[in-house]
Amino acid sequence: MTSLLTNNAALTALTTLMGTSRQVDATSKRISTGQRVSDAADNAAYWSIATAIRSDNAALGAVKDSLGLGASSVDTAYNGLTGVLGDLQTLRAKLQTALQPGIDRAKVQTEIQAIQARMKATADSSTASGRNWISVDSSPANPAYRASETVIGGFSRDSSGTVTFSKIAIDVAAIRLYDAGSASASVPATSAQFTAQVALGGSPGFGAGTADFSGTNEVAIRIVGSGGIETLMLNRTTLASAAQDLSKVKPAEVVSALNNQIAASASMRGNVVVSLDTSGRLHFETTATGKDTNLNILSGTETAGATWLDLGLGANGGTALYQPLVSAASAYANLNLSGAHTKTIAVSDGTTTTSVTLNAASLPAPADATSVTIEEVRAMLNASLSAQGTPIRFGLTGPTNAPDHLVLIGAAGGPSGTVTITGTGVAALGFTSGQTGTSATAINTSYRPTVFGSDNATTSTRGILDTPGTSGMAVGTLDISTLTGTAGDATLAALITQVDKAIASVTNAGTKLGANKTQIDGQKTFVDTLMKANARTIGILVDADVEEESTKLKALQTQQQLATQSLSIANGAGAGLLSLF
Repeated sequence: MTSLLTNNAALTALTTLMGTSRQVDATSKRISTGQRVSDAADNAAYWSIATAIRSDNAALGAVKDSLGLGASSVDTAYNGLTGVLGDLQTLRAKLQTALQPGIDRAKVQTEIQAIQARMKATADSSTASGRNWISVDSSPANPAYRASETVIGGFSRDSSGTVTFSKIAIDVAAIRLYDAGSASASVPATSAQFTAQVALGGSPGFGAGTADFSGTNEVAIRIVGSGGIETLMLNRTTLASAAQDLSKVKPAEVVSALNNQIAASASMRGNVVVSLDTSGRLHFETTATGKDTNLNILSGTETAGATWLDLGLGANGGTALYQPLVSAASAYANLNLSGAHTKTIAVSDGTTTTSVTLNAASLPAPADATSVTIEEVRAMLNASLSAQGTPIRFGLTGPTNAPDHLVLIGAAGGPSGTVTITGTGVAALGFTSGQTGTSATAINTSYRPTVFGSDNATTSTRGILDTPGTSGMAVGTLDISTLTGTAGDATLAALITQVDKAIASVTNAGTKLGANKTQIDGQKTFVDTLMKANARTIGILVDADVEEESTKLKALQTQQQLATQSLSIANGAGAGLLSLF
């Protein structure tokens, strides 16, 4: 049926032509842009993902630039350090030359000044991107100074869209050679602390994280410190109120039992606290601070027939330690060991008597032989006892200001079970001649050294080469031209040691920068690889297959021509009908 009002063939041909034209336009767009998803209308999900990845890649590009600048700064600082390191080695050689007799130190100083000027110039010129990390000014008036510089090393976005940047830290305070700032930092006094060698939960006494105190297992912990001497017991009796199950005592319950006994002790209450450190080791610490605080910890058993349990405090000596012999309570008076002055004591364990002579020759250098401190006396006593193979050792304790008590602790080697101290020098050490200690309340363990606290101190924020040493001079400004005589030789020797330490510090600073450079280079490689992976991901999502689209376009153009011809034929059908009239 042919209608004068509706040309169905023409409408069909027109619809086909319009559809084909739309496909031609879409295909032409893919070929011209090279993308099958060039806007959200093409594929909203893919477009959104690709846009986010492109944004991430732009951020990673900025990170890559930052790493490049950071690498430049690190290289510059490292080159400066290596240059100064060579000059320091030359400086040390000049100082060693000046130590020889007959050398004109004023002339050597002229060479040293040239070396010092070269080191300072090298450090000052080691600037990259406006930053100098080895010649700084840390004064409060310089807001640009940072003790720790950072290099942006990475970029990430989590599932919630939060963006984070990883940073590579450069410890400028540790690598600076010169610091024009004169500020100082106050280091607070510390307490005396003693930490076990092994984590409590991982010690031999703890199996599967718990210890069995239901039978004869026992640990006696003797605390010798500024507050006095006290023995803490861990056994089924003392743990009864602290542990829920004596066969499975937990580390926290051990700590609770020890602190309960400290709280009940008149000498230790408020003086010592027991805890577990971040590694789970038993940690003993004095509540008082300052160099007068000290702490000795010994571990073993004190009950006949008890089985010692290793809680990681130290190796079990396997023999009884005597009740400590404590010197007189009067303040220790520094000894005069100069010249012919000597002090001799004899320590006997019932089988062997060990004689120790204190004199200027046995005094550790550097020290003043006319006023030997109690710390130096202890060092000499223990060195001599150790050299003679005697297991007896001296510790230190004291009430306030400074340690003023010597504590004698010894391992039983003889049948008497008694340690005796005699000799003409015992009174000078605060003991009484013939004073004894027995193993009646002995403790099985090895000797542990005294741990001291420290007083408040002020530290300079200057750099490695401009911080004064014991000589009062800094490496960067030392002057040997006026050093003469024996005192001058001693100062010069101290300066050589100071320069040697500076070389070690600069070497360590170079090691740190080398590690930073390795980290930055590795991160640069990773960021570059990540950017390429992101680019491939974007290509998979949105790139068009040009060969496929070209072939498709050729087919669509043919279909478009046929549709045009069909439309023309359909439109001509009406004209043929009108010719009948």
